[in-house]
Amino acid sequence: MARPEITFITGQYVRRCRHDIDKNFADYQTIQYMESGQVSLRIDDRSYALNGRWFWSAYPGPRVAFKAAEPSGSWEHRYVAFHGPLVTRWTEDGLFPLSPQRPPGDRSCAKRFDEVLRLSRESDHWSRAKAAHRIEAMLLDLAEARNAAPAPPAWVTLVTHELASGVEEATDYEELSQRIGMSVRSLRRNFRARLGISPHQYLIAQRIGTARDLLLKTDTPLKEIARQLGYNDVFYFGRQFKGQMGVSPAAFRRSREG
Repeated sequence: MARPEITFITGQYVRRCRHDIDKNFADYQTIQYMESGQVSLRIDDRSYALNGRWFWSAYPGPRVAFKAAEPSGSWEHRYVAFHGPLVTRWTEDGLFPLSPQRPPGDRSCAKRFDEVLRLSRESDHWSRAKAAHRIEAMLLDLAEARNAAPAPPAWVTLVTHELASGVEEATDYEELSQRIGMSVRSLRRNFRARLGISPHQYLIAQRIGTARDLLLKTDTPLKEIARQLGYNDVFYFGRQFKGQMGVSPAAFRRSREG
């Protein structure tokens, strides 16, 4: 029997949520929505203070931590967790917000999310298919709003392109900063202000993304993958991969067999 396109793991509405979550999400995705209250959110080393209405994702790779912030001490929380081929396609299409995002448009998000939760708990195929379509509609609205944002400055486009295309080499930040008319210190400070992470962390994320694709789509030995990505030490590569993905490269490759 073919595996379902999406499997719903859990979902909940908590009116006065006081959860304290701090974990790596190894094999499933979630979409989280707060309608009111205050939340302290951390995604790896990026910290956010959320107040009011926000969406965010918890997804494989970074360590995600969130809890109620003072003075409210709680928040109105809705979330749903799932995995499956459909969720993988949503991820590949860039539909999930990688940083917290304000909801676009009107104030119907809570109602839409409650309908998702209701349908996802039903046992019949059609209800779950409807839940998947409603989640996709929310994600498309969020992605559309992100893409409507102003284009980033030219220097951001140049730096991210250089980092993404040079994953197998050591980056010369001095030369790169000169090309955009900044000092190395200014480049690092301005890059973090724009993207929430340092240039080096962005480069590591690109390397691990390339490694993930090679592990899933090829039988290239781990040592060779590490060498192709500029790592002289396969064990150091393994530590960085596990730090990003929550599992070792070998365990990640085995997951494709499941």
